[in-house]
Amino acid sequence: MARRSNVIAVMSPKGGVGKTVTTANLAAALAIEFNKKVLALDTNISTASLGLHFDVFYPKTTLHDVIGKKKIPFQKIIHEYHENLHIIPASIKIKKKERNLRGARKSVEKIVSYYDKLLGDLSKKYDLILLDCAPGFDIEAIAAMEVAGGLLLVTNPDYPSLVTAAKAIQYAKISKMPVGGIVLNKIMGKGYELTSNEIEDALKVKVVERIPFDKKIPKSIANRIPNVLFSPNSKSSKAYKRLAASLIGVKYQPNPIKRFFNYY
Repeated sequence: MARRSNVIAVMSPKGGVGKTVTTANLAAALAIEFNKKVLALDTNISTASLGLHFDVFYPKTTLHDVIGKKKIPFQKIIHEYHENLHIIPASIKIKKKERNLRGARKSVEKIVSYYDKLLGDLSKKYDLILLDCAPGFDIEAIAAMEVAGGLLLVTNPDYPSLVTAAKAIQYAKISKMPVGGIVLNKIMGKGYELTSNEIEDALKVKVVERIPFDKKIPKSIANRIPNVLFSPNSKSSKAYKRLAASLIGVKYQPNPIKRFFNYY
C-alpha cells in the first residue's frame, strides 16, 4: 500500500487516552479555524465511534458499504459536517455474518484491503485526511499505519501509556513510518504525572502539544459537537487549535470573538 503525505494516522495503542476526541477536535480546528479541506476517516472498524462526535448516528452509508455485496461508490459514504469538514464513519452495527470471530475478522480484512484505492482517490481532494485508528496492534491499526504518511501519537502522562506508546514507535520504525510527534493528553498538573521532558527522553520523540484535562470535553461529547466548536475558548480547545496550527506550519492567533454559530 502506498503512503500519502497528507494522510495522518492518529493513534494510541492504549484505549481511553482520548485518541478519537483528538481526531475530532483536530479535524474541526483544521477545517473551520484554518480553512483547510479535511476528511476524518474512522479506521477503528470493530469499535467505531468517530461519527458519534459529529452527531452521525447509525448513518445510512459507512465505510463498510464500499466492500459490501451492494458495493457503492466511495462518494456516497462521505458525510458533510461542514463545507470544509467531511466524515467517513464506520458502522456501529454488527451484521449477522459478523457475529462470530471469523466473520468479524473477514469483514475487517476486506475493508483494510480497500484502503489503498480509497485513499488514492480521496487524497487528491483534501488538504488533510485524518485516520482515527483502532487501539492496539491488530490488523486495523497496522493497516492504517501502512497507508498513512505520518503518525500522530496520543498518550497520557502515565507509565502504562508510556509503555504502549513505546511499542507504537517501534512498530512505526519497522514499517518506516515517520512519527510526527506526541500529543500529551488529559494533563491534570499533578506531581505524579510524567513531564514532557521525561516522555521525550524515554521515547526520543518530541511532544508537539500538551492538552489539559478539561471538564468541557464530556459535555461536548454529550452534545455531539467537537469541543473546539462547543467551547472554543476552553483551555483544551486552544491547545487543539495550537496543535492544528503546528501541523500546517502556521502560528495560532486566538480570536475571542469567534463562536461556533459564526461558522454556519
